[in-house]
Amino acid sequence: MSDLIQLVYVSRAKQKFTASDVTDLLSKARSSNKQGSITGMLLYDGQSFMQVIEGERQEVLDLYARIKRDPRHDSLVHVFDKSIPKRQFPNWSMGYQDMSDEMQAEVEGLNDFFSSKSCLADVDYGRALRILEVFAQGAKSL
Repeated sequence: MSDLIQLVYVSRAKQKFTASDVTDLLSKARSSNKQGSITGMLLYDGQSFMQVIEGERQEVLDLYARIKRDPRHDSLVHVFDKSIPKRQFPNWSMGYQDMSDEMQAEVEGLNDFFSSKSCLADVDYGRALRILEVFAQGAKSL
């Protein structure tokens, strides 16, 4: 029997990622995630990341341990992890959404999360799920 989990964290980039930086990050993540049967999605607003990773418990926890050591970000906050009966992002080795200001303003519950950088540590389970649900329905993959 599988032991699937979903883990969500937020962090702040130490420096602004260019489009090329993001493409490189995604390329490496997707390649690695396919090998570990990890799926998920990454949101980036030009300063902060929010990522959901899902897969077998140990694979996800090992990946999260590597993410915590990544020097490209800080202020990492573990939002939640939970057992799941099935994947929310089964076809995405790493879906991606660049968060424009317009998009942030349009999605209820999102605008204050991304505009008030001080609230990274205050992200709650309900808000994280709401953000993920919105983008699970309409995120694009690069």
